[in-house]
Amino acid sequence: RHVMKTATQLGAVFALLVTFASGCQMFTRDHPMLHGHSPLKPAPASPDSVAMEIIWARFPANDPVLDESAWRAIDETQLEPAVRRELANNGLRAGIISGALPPAIDRVLHQGASPEQSAATEAAQNGSDAKQKSAALVTEPIVHGRTRRLRRHEKFEIQSSEMYPSMQLLLGGGSGRTFEQAQAVYALRVDPRSDRTATVELTPELHHGAPRLRYTGGDDGILRQASLKDCEVFDRLRISTKLAPGEMLVLMSMPNAGSQLGHYFHTVDSSDGPQQKLILLRLAEVPSSDTFSDIATP
Repeated sequence: RHVMKTATQLGAVFALLVTFASGCQMFTRDHPMLHGHSPLKPAPASPDSVAMEIIWARFPANDPVLDESAWRAIDETQLEPAVRRELANNGLRAGIISGALPPAIDRVLHQGASPEQSAATEAAQNGSDAKQKSAALVTEPIVHGRTRRLRRHEKFEIQSSEMYPSMQLLLGGGSGRTFEQAQAVYALRVDPRSDRTATVELTPELHHGAPRLRYTGGDDGILRQASLKDCEVFDRLRISTKLAPGEMLVLMSMPNAGSQLGHYFHTVDSSDGPQQKLILLRLAEVPSSDTFSDIATP
């Protein structure tokens, strides 16, 4: 029995040696199969997760392509009136697209991107430096997007601006405040519902100052250290709305937003002059109907 066990062990070692000698690597992220079509079935999605498409599009700040007529086809009434007032007082505008895209927004989303822009975007996304990620907002394609799968109440931060060395912010009501090393971020959370919709919550935040080591708690309840900036959360501007699959939440700045949040969240300074940013969040996928019975709706 000892001889058979030894032979089995030698066989396993020999198989590993053959694997490494043939140039294969085990558990590598860069295996070509992972970039193409794998014969393996993808891991099943969590029953309480949804897929959100996030789309950014830039266009000239003074271009009338997105005038008042575009907003006639965007439903702003699905947002709470108090939230809509706070958004407007801070230079922001938001609404829901339920059917076909308004022609003006459709034109913005179908702008072309050069191969040079695409290459610049890929290079920027591959870096981990915060300054490099900020520069990507100018060098990336005019229209780009990503799909993100989120679990219930999981926080996902949508970068909405480059890093401002100093931000002179005019708040609604006429007060002002200065933020150093500040970056505009939308904090996104979703909550799938039993009627195959999802409540989408979006909160404007400013991350500012020098990063400091802080303790943060994860979903598992374990405290971990992370290098984080100070965070100013604008709770009164929090958007909470229900989306059905295919519906979009549209975010833009108001005209002449000046030094308000709308300007800092939705304006980019480029070599061609200031540009506005349109951000769309589309509910792409919800759990299948047979999994909703397992989801508790609070």
